[in-house]
Amino acid sequence: MTVKSPSIQPIPLALPQETGEGASELLGSGDPLKPEAGAIEHVPYEILRSPEDRMRYLQLTDNLIRQMVEKETEVAIFLDKSARPVAWMVHALWDQLVPPAKPDGTAYKEPELKFLNIDREQWEAVVGRTEDGMIDVGTIPHERIDELRKVMAPVGKLVEEEDPAPEASMLSGKKVMVIDEVRVSGDTLRIADRILNRAFPDASEIVPVSWMDGQVKVDPRSGQRSNTELPIWYNERRVTGRGVGDRDTTKAANSASERSRIGRYWLSTRFKEPDTEGIQLRRETKQMAADLEAHRILYRPSPNWNAEIESVDDRIERINGISVEQYKNLRVTSRNAEELIARLGRVAGA
Repeated sequence: MTVKSPSIQPIPLALPQETGEGASELLGSGDPLKPEAGAIEHVPYEILRSPEDRMRYLQLTDNLIRQMVEKETEVAIFLDKSARPVAWMVHALWDQLVPPAKPDGTAYKEPELKFLNIDREQWEAVVGRTEDGMIDVGTIPHERIDELRKVMAPVGKLVEEEDPAPEASMLSGKKVMVIDEVRVSGDTLRIADRILNRAFPDASEIVPVSWMDGQVKVDPRSGQRSNTELPIWYNERRVTGRGVGDRDTTKAANSASERSRIGRYWLSTRFKEPDTEGIQLRRETKQMAADLEAHRILYRPSPNWNAEIESVDDRIERINGISVEQYKNLRVTSRNAEELIARLGRVAGA
């Protein structure tokens, strides 16, 4: 179910400012989500209240960053709305979770973070579903694909509605990852991946990845399908809480922004009033990064890290500030997440 908001306005593809200002600027000149040294006050957890959830989301983000490192991802496209908080986590935690250096001694660079609003409900009537036996994005009109390519025109290149799709784009020659927040049937990510491959055949590669793997539960009486695991911020009945609204093709078609008009089928809209829940969640992701640095959250590594990049044991010691033996002891002897975190602070500070 998609809920429309009565008061929304177009927004850009990249990370937005925390307030209503700067909505037309792409991330580049400033970095509004990067914590400022010594300038962050403690943010109480109102959304990410459970310590176990925070440790779980930290591990999921660690696994996503691992894949970005291994794939040498240059552009990461997050699928609005619910994958946007995942981008906030990647951005806030990148410096701490990325390995110290590549084998050649150079630093790993954070990918450019972009956003597109592509979902199964939007396109399944046109392209089909896995349950029907086939997904064919070739049925999407050429005009829509051209508009998507125009939306991804290189920064600084002015593209108007009547112009042909540009030969070059932000994705030309780039290693791209497209990220959905949770995979159940996989159709949303599958559709997005195929659309992007059709629109950007000149990308070096496009890799589809889900942050969280869910499972489908079927009600034996009604036959209704539902997900067994969803991010805490996911709510299909409420449009707020993730910083952006749904697509609104009517409003976008009448926007003063050329990019918004062109991207009316591909870009989310932004609320006129601040999304207080979204702002709070974004601040809580920053607080997670601060807590990780201060050893107020236990880092549990993705088990899939390549030892040639950085071993799991090295990551445990570097990020938690304790030995592997101490880490194992904390996990085995702590009765719950709260006790584990309290003991971690004492051990790491000893």
